[in-house]
Amino acid sequence: MSESDILIVGAGAKAAAIAAKVHTINSLGLGEISMTVIEKTEPAASWLGRNGMTSGEEPLAIPPIKDVGFPYQSSRQFGGLGDDIDAALLPLTWQRFAMERHEYATWVNSGTPSVMHRDYGEYLGWVLERATEGVTIYDGRVTEVSLSDGGDRWQAEVAERGRPEDPERHTGRILVLTGPGVHRHFPHDPEVESRVFHCDSRREELTRIPEGEPVEIAIIGGGESALSALVFLRDLRPQARLTIYTPTLPLSRGESFLENRVFADPDNVDWDHLDVETRRDFVKHCDRGVFDASVLERIADDDHLSFVCGRALHVSLAGDGEGALLEFDSPSEGETAQRYDFVVNCTGFDLLRQLRGLFPDGVRDEVEEQCGPLWDSPPKFEVPIGRGLELEGVRPRLHIPGLGGLRQGPGFANLGSLGLLANRVLQPLLEELEVPTAPNSAKMQDKSLLLD
Repeated sequence: MSESDILIVGAGAKAAAIAAKVHTINSLGLGEISMTVIEKTEPAASWLGRNGMTSGEEPLAIPPIKDVGFPYQSSRQFGGLGDDIDAALLPLTWQRFAMERHEYATWVNSGTPSVMHRDYGEYLGWVLERATEGVTIYDGRVTEVSLSDGGDRWQAEVAERGRPEDPERHTGRILVLTGPGVHRHFPHDPEVESRVFHCDSRREELTRIPEGEPVEIAIIGGGESALSALVFLRDLRPQARLTIYTPTLPLSRGESFLENRVFADPDNVDWDHLDVETRRDFVKHCDRGVFDASVLERIADDDHLSFVCGRALHVSLAGDGEGALLEFDSPSEGETAQRYDFVVNCTGFDLLRQLRGLFPDGVRDEVEEQCGPLWDSPPKFEVPIGRGLELEGVRPRLHIPGLGGLRQGPGFANLGSLGLLANRVLQPLLEELEVPTAPNSAKMQDKSLLLD
């Protein structure tokens, strides 16, 4: 059993950013914060290409200089000591990582091209190897998360790799859930399960698709998951005919100064005071409903690829038992159906579904009693995420940064502001622990101090 201030499930980009900040604060002698990270596969598992749909060869959608400390404006959360914290983070930057690999000059002289997911995953693993002050990473799978007897701490039951019958227990003052979650449910009949894949299916599962013959594959979704599936399947089965179903016409990502600034610092546009439709529209057109332009260039002349504007509804087994029948709603034809050999559900990930699987009934009830209806909320429900990227009203605090995009700013759901994400999660904890980096919270909530 271990006890720590921060308990994190998943050793990905968000965990690396928080670990880097904890390591720095402890190294500077500003506090003594303890942090435990539980990882079931390997650090940066979603990026390295050995787990799930990504092959690791997809281009990163952001420049890697938006690393674990970006945007390096910690003085806005931590006052005068914030600059010292940012300076102490420099040994953990992407530049330092590239220098150690003797690749920095080549990368700069080449015009700072996009890097691959695998490269960024190796960087995150490198950070987690070096962010050691107060940080411990455990190998194991979290099987259940509950509350301590006093109700003041989270506790996670962890099945160690190779010893599932002898679980460990780790507790934390706060709980941070990172990672993409599990795939969103897509309606399909049990009989067709073997012909339906998901955005978190392991790559070896797709080898069931016959090789060396033409097959018809439908990909459902219009974001990064669909694009990763497209790139991987095109390399895996070059002769396959791929059809992408998106609710709207596919758009490419355009990054202007204003868009990037909103991702890095949502307070610049007073994000949390914008109406929900404005926020939802920004996220849709700048993050969720777009394809990366560089990948679109790679598939521009692919004559075995087509797009259908429509909303997929259900998948059933084809009449001959040898295919999948995809039912969808087309703007021009209404509800219709099309036969495919396989269907890939890339409609995205669901963090709340992951939580439902980790929390026993009593904990789920306790969470809803504190924050309101949550578990059976409709698809466009705005999850009540507070400024610390926590579920509002829940004690002990439960931080879910991946759900903070709509309420607190689009960069928190991806890699757009990892350094700010870490600050937001840590600030209320540092105040409780009376660490001197945390200024008076009421003062820091003054928008005049947060805006340029």
